[in-house]
Amino acid sequence: YFLKGVVPEWDLKDIYGGMMQFMVIQVFGLILIILFPQIVLWLPEYIYGK
Repeated sequence: YFLKGVVPEWDLKDIYGGMMQFMVIQVFGLILIILFPQIVLWLPEYIYGK
């Protein structure tokens, strides 16, 4: 709603359409992390050891 206030000539449909592309990427990343938790755990294991 903030963006609608800043750019009133844009429809909410356009704003949500642009947001959905970002949300698809976020959900894809979340699914990857759930399926392969080592993606996020490799750096702490590398720094602090096992």
